[in-house]
Amino acid sequence: MTVSEMGPLLLARLLDLNDTQTGVLYATFKIADDEGLLLLDMADLRSMLLWVGENASALKLKYGNLSTTSIAAMQRSLLVLDEQGADLVFGEPALELKDLMTCAEDGRGVINILDATTLITEASHLYACFLV
Repeated sequence: MTVSEMGPLLLARLLDLNDTQTGVLYATFKIADDEGLLLLDMADLRSMLLWVGENASALKLKYGNLSTTSIAAMQRSLLVLDEQGADLVFGEPALELKDLMTCAEDGRGVINILDATTLITEASHLYACFLV
């Protein structure tokens, strides 16, 4: 899935952000939308947070206070998420359910099995967001 598809609410919960950090994340998504920028993967989100932090004073009047402390906390949380394999979950192409509903050449349906045992045990928050 892409970061944009997940959205700021689920991402804030995944990162365990406080209210202030969540507000900064919402503003970051809004700024990306306003600028026509896509947030496809974690690298895009980290770059966007970096840009917001560098331009916080110019963006403050339109989007409110964008604390560099909050941005730094989010960057640290993203590092933890990266260690759990977020780069394997976020990005393109996004998984489409129709991709899993295919037929073999003889017309029989194909069964797809997602082996997520490692993901469930080592990164349960990430797995839960993947399911949503």
